[in-house]
Amino acid sequence: MKKILLLIISVLSAVILCACGGGTFGPEPTPTPMLNPSEILSMEDVTLAVGYQPVMDGGDIKRDGNKSSVLYVSDPLGQGDPVELTIIQHTEDMPPEHVWYEYDTDKSLRPSAEEVTELGENAYIAFPSINIYDRGCYVKITAGSGSDDNQRNQLLTLARIAIARLEERVAPPIIKDNKVEQK
Repeated sequence: MKKILLLIISVLSAVILCACGGGTFGPEPTPTPMLNPSEILSMEDVTLAVGYQPVMDGGDIKRDGNKSSVLYVSDPLGQGDPVELTIIQHTEDMPPEHVWYEYDTDKSLRPSAEEVTELGENAYIAFPSINIYDRGCYVKITAGSGSDDNQRNQLLTLARIAIARLEERVAPPIIKDNKVEQK
């Protein structure tokens, strides 16, 4: 009789733990929302950095899985250099390590890459772009021309705005038991 009672208690305990999500207590991790590149770097931001009023090329944001981008151009076309922002962010299907690998691979292909220490977790300029890895996201901004101090300053100005907004919207990923969780 004791064995049957012990078996029933064990089964009930297992059912209760399964009903509670496998025995883990606390809030479920919140998935990172898909970022809108035009909110990370707006037309107003671009106007201040490049000195002309841009329009969004095609009038829309381009999305492909965990990659999204926006292209700002002058109107009329050719009056100023275009500005493009591309964001590759981690998801449940693509952990931060894979995003980092993509960032690092791109960097290894650019031997003239200039390290930038004040942005994100890791950043570099390889004209005509600035590339930043932060919070499990790879942010690439292409802007300007000339490969000089003016273009460098323009890229840094746009990148500071973009990374500040990214950090407002994305919590740093937490790696726990080889799984990515959000704060």
